[in-house]
Amino acid sequence: MIRFPLARHSLLATGLAASMLLTACGSDDDPVADPVPTTAPAESDAPADTPADVPPDATVPGAPDATVPADLPEEYVGAVGPVEIIGESLPYLETDVVADDPAVGEPAPVLVGLDFEGNPLRIDAAEAGPTMVAFVAHWCPHCNDEIPVLNELRDEGAFPADLNIVGVSTAPRADNPNFPPDEWLVEKDWQWPVIADGVDTESGMFLAADAFGVSGFPFITLIDEDGNVAARWSGGREGSEHLALIETHLGL
Repeated sequence: MIRFPLARHSLLATGLAASMLLTACGSDDDPVADPVPTTAPAESDAPADTPADVPPDATVPGAPDATVPADLPEEYVGAVGPVEIIGESLPYLETDVVADDPAVGEPAPVLVGLDFEGNPLRIDAAEAGPTMVAFVAHWCPHCNDEIPVLNELRDEGAFPADLNIVGVSTAPRADNPNFPPDEWLVEKDWQWPVIADGVDTESGMFLAADAFGVSGFPFITLIDEDGNVAARWSGGREGSEHLALIETHLGL
């Protein structure tokens, strides 16, 4: 598991390539808090072959008011995308107990952005139904371990049929392993929709991760059919734990 040592406003990067302020990887014994096309696509008149490498300052079809920063370093074009956040940000996750998370019961922000092929995506559980959002980073060893766990559940048909699963690729680092993230996700056999997180190049803040109060990687948020947070946790889990949490907090 990767944990952030400071509050959300310290998710900073020095130029982007210098990376976020992070602790080292925690052990697997560290305590952590307690695939699908049905994810609602954003409406767009853009052609299906919209390029993934959206030029800086280009308005993104399907994501109103979202742009790629004009000062985005060239190596990050295509690794991050424009993201629109609709709604209030969630508090930073600081508890290891799901029941103590102040975000539970609060409306989850709606995310509108692009996948790595340039297609607009909208993460809105109130429209699409119960949703699991997984934040992953290409350089994180625990994310590299966690994705095969999720894939195994997918291949076994173990996830509830009514559960939407979507990823957010966040915190890319060009100087770290498995960059660029789009190629990494293909290699890891990620088959669910995924949004490329956006970044504020002045602060180094990754927009979707900040809006969801991400405290470490991997980071999962369950959102109920009303669009409210049902549970959040950081760190890897066994497949059976994922299914138990989904059943407990979403009733699926």
